Amino acid sequence: MWLKDQKMQRKSKNIKSQLPKVGFFFLIVGILIFISTPLKKLKGEVFEEMRLAIFQLNINENNDKTTISDINTENLQVTTENITEAEENDKKANYSYIGELSIPKIKLRRGFVSKESRYNNIEYNITIANESNYPDVPLGNFILMAHSGNAYISFFDKLYKLQIGDEASVSYNANTYNYRLTNIYNQAKTGTVAIYRNPNVKTLTLITCTHNDDYNQTIYIFEEI
Repeated sequence: MWLKDQKMQRKSKNIKSQLPKVGFFFLIVGILIFISTPLKKLKGEVFEEMRLAIFQLNINENNDKTTISDINTENLQVTTENITEAEENDKKANYSYIGELSIPKIKLRRGFVSKESRYNNIEYNITIANESNYPDVPLGNFILMAHSGNAYISFFDKLYKLQIGDEASVSYNANTYNYRLTNIYNQAKTGTVAIYRNPNVKTLTLITCTHNDDYNQTIYIFEEI
């Protein structure tokens, strides 16, 4: 009986001695899970900074009527399935920017590729709509679309913080075009969106999913300063 008690005591001590190791293991696993998403975002930001730097080098080397347009937004909705694929594809993608969108208030700096590029796709980049003019077209409308939310490809996740009067700029063909936000409105997600703008002013239009709303999309109209 005495021997049996001794064995049980030793077994109990062994179990107790293992508890700190088990706890430490789960602590490490928890930390890794917690930081994995920020790390992925950080890696994405590093890739982005590299591409913006390359774009900047190229730039340095080259010195009250309303019109309505219908824009196709069928692919604007982000899904769980395409987030991981987009992140992996972006690491392998080999492309360079032709311009850059900057909105200082929300610390947004993101390049864009040409309309003809296969990477002009919201699963890779801020996307130029097919119906868009380039920023250097007189009285044109430069239309950009991107996801919102918390995904790796949610480049317009902070647009909801903008207010009328906030400013944005677009660098393109060695020139910078400055804009001021004049209108914000929502529309239901139907696969298209109507753009209301003044045809007598050059404009920048940004389109994304409405913040914390699965059924609407938000349109931001900027006019050139």
